[in-house]
Amino acid sequence: MKINWQNASNQEQKLFEGISILTDHRRDLLEFLFDPKTPRLRKRAGIIREDSWLFSDGDRLIIQAALDFWSGAGHLALWECIEIWDNEEWTHFLAAVTVIKVIDLQKIRLKTERIDPGLKDNNRLP
Repeated sequence: MKINWQNASNQEQKLFEGISILTDHRRDLLEFLFDPKTPRLRKRAGIIREDSWLFSDGDRLIIQAALDFWSGAGHLALWECIEIWDNEEWTHFLAAVTVIKVIDLQKIRLKTERIDPGLKDNNRLP
């Protein structure tokens, strides 16, 4: 989705970047969520949540996560993500979190290797 947000703050740009990663840059999801000209949601978060039932379960959870990142109004249930998302969705979610929160993945790798040295060779962490 091409956004033309002239007056977007740095925080809004960072959130949009993270949400773009979360959605795998899918135009349909980004257009469903955002106004193309101003840094705001296309509709109220509650209406977006209600309308998200038109999407698959996995996409609905991505929409809820995006709303939580943007405004805290997504009501994402982590247990649903654990049951529904596959590795690809989790990869996008974690990548979005690292962009939004500026997390150093190398530090995560080092801490995880201390807990389970076998993970170093398992290639499960980036």
